[in-house]
Amino acid sequence: MSYFRSKPLRVVFTILWIIFVGLIITLGFSTDPYLLHVQNIPPPHPYPIELVVILIMAMLFHLSLLVTMDLYMDSRWKFFAMLLTSILFLFGFGMMAMHAPPSLGGMIFWTFLSSLLFLLLCFRQVCLFFLRRFFCRESV
Repeated sequence: MSYFRSKPLRVVFTILWIIFVGLIITLGFSTDPYLLHVQNIPPPHPYPIELVVILIMAMLFHLSLLVTMDLYMDSRWKFFAMLLTSILFLFGFGMMAMHAPPSLGGMIFWTFLSSLLFLLLCFRQVCLFFLRRFFCRESV
């Protein structure tokens, strides 16, 4: 639990991750519009267990990459590297969005939110850099 000590953003990110894992699992029970309207398969549709397991494993891999970067990178480029990782996952899963089942839509929404979070953190870091660089008075 020392990873979460005095870092509220890590706690919020982890809680959101757990919520989206549960959301992806429960979205597997909803009706797939592609199967219903395009392929004309009447309900009940089978639970997409393979897709849900693959998505949860991808979320675990994404989270492990982000935690590894957070623990072992001490540079100011850490959030930018996390942003690039999240955008890579967003593009990878976003290419399958045309006839995406609801659980894949939840995964795309998760990668969009994590990319947006890291984009805001990068913007904050750039603003702080420019504030320190140009508006901070040095004592002589």
